[in-house]
Amino acid sequence: MAIPVKPELLPPQPRMTRLFLYLENRMNDPISMAADLCRQFEGLRLAPYLCPAGYWSIGYGSRFLANGAAVTARTAPITAEQADALLLLTLRRIQPELHQIVHGSLLPGKEAALLDFAFNLGLSALAGSTLLRLLNAGQDIQAGEQLLLWDHMHKNGQLITVPGLTRRRQAEWHLWVGAA
Repeated sequence: MAIPVKPELLPPQPRMTRLFLYLENRMNDPISMAADLCRQFEGLRLAPYLCPAGYWSIGYGSRFLANGAAVTARTAPITAEQADALLLLTLRRIQPELHQIVHGSLLPGKEAALLDFAFNLGLSALAGSTLLRLLNAGQDIQAGEQLLLWDHMHKNGQLITVPGLTRRRQAEWHLWVGAA
């Protein structure tokens, strides 16, 4: 026999509905999903630093400030809130350019994966890639598998596998296939 629950003991429905709608919207928003990956893999540094590729960066790996100026060693430190705003601004700037080079629509997870990829490696790397060629040819699975190949960097004239890039590409691939 079920024990009756008094309605006043249940959480208010509108609040729960708002929470679920927020979570659902966040899970379907490519910018939010890509930003989460960037935060996870870039880490947060409030003062300028040289990234492994040798570029001055700040915040969550941003190479440029909100006004378009390049980050330099003399760039003033920023706050965590400014870093987050800069990350979102950068992803929003990449998004329309991404839409220009991708023929057809993308599911949110695929778009998020490509946004993170472009944030990390640059839109030009994506634009000239086999990944994009396969995607635009309608070969989604093969295109997604191409993500996993981009886990190397040049160091002292050698091409080396970077474990952090391997994990990042795997996270992008999980978004791509809808497993995240």
